[in-house]
Amino acid sequence: MSFLDPASLLDRRLLLFTGKGGVGKSTVVAGLALESARRGRRPLIVELGHRHTMKSIFGVSAIGYEPSPVGRGVHAMQLEFDGALTDYMNEHVKVPRLARRVLANVALRRFFEAAPAVGEIATLNKLSALERERRGSAPRWDPILVDLDATGHALMLLNLARVMDGLVGDGPLRRMLDGFSVLLNDPRKTMLNLVTLPRDLPAQETVELYTKLCSEHRIARGALFINQIPSLHIDDEALTFLDPLQDRAEALDDVELSRDVEITRRMLMVRARAQGQVSRLETAIEMPAVKLEQQVSSHLSLDDVAALGEEAVAQLEVSRD
Repeated sequence: MSFLDPASLLDRRLLLFTGKGGVGKSTVVAGLALESARRGRRPLIVELGHRHTMKSIFGVSAIGYEPSPVGRGVHAMQLEFDGALTDYMNEHVKVPRLARRVLANVALRRFFEAAPAVGEIATLNKLSALERERRGSAPRWDPILVDLDATGHALMLLNLARVMDGLVGDGPLRRMLDGFSVLLNDPRKTMLNLVTLPRDLPAQETVELYTKLCSEHRIARGALFINQIPSLHIDDEALTFLDPLQDRAEALDDVELSRDVEITRRMLMVRARAQGQVSRLETAIEMPAVKLEQQVSSHLSLDDVAALGEEAVAQLEVSRD
């Protein structure tokens, strides 16, 4: 299933983001949430696992299980196992006293933590509940941006309904899995986005993930965010001076000038290699590519993150025209 309309990414109810660790996925998610809020929406960032990256990005003291404002119209929450399991048990075990006893049993909780798929089931249950929440007749969250764990966990979530197909009969679990499958496979509501770097290993993993998505899943594919592309603003005319500058540096025994020329050459090599990976990704992956330049500072301010989100959405809007 292909991307329907790049400019309408923020119109989807559930935006999933995955990518290899360290590619800047959380920064992209935060930037898009900030841009969504700037456009008058009410975005919710859902961070899975125990990474707590959003706390650092937004400069807040804590982000808990319940959605809370983190600034500039954005809300965020940490979808951790205990809270998701508690919600699942309270929703599906109709006897409150029994649900409380199950949750209070240490041995059972350890079993749930170790048992395969329990965490994923609880996670899907919570995401479905968040998508259904309303403020009057309107959705409470618009959109929900899910910062998934690494690519393997994303595939596990997408595969869950199919894996469990022959293991569960009729009942609440079956209805929950079927409901989330409908949500995942509705291109009007849900899109999966990929975030990567223009480097060998992240690019290769992203191509492999895309191939699996095409062959195994119906989920609509959103945008490909290629992050941290090296920028070196040197025009072609300036490049012609590198060799003469090197010759002059050697003739004058100017160590500093020689070093500057060498640094420039290395930066050009890095940029050329990155551009090669960008071309490879654009050729192999049929998704609108958002190309985001590497930032000068490794510690981005919230204004920097907001500018990144604005630039990303602007590129998607241009790609529609």
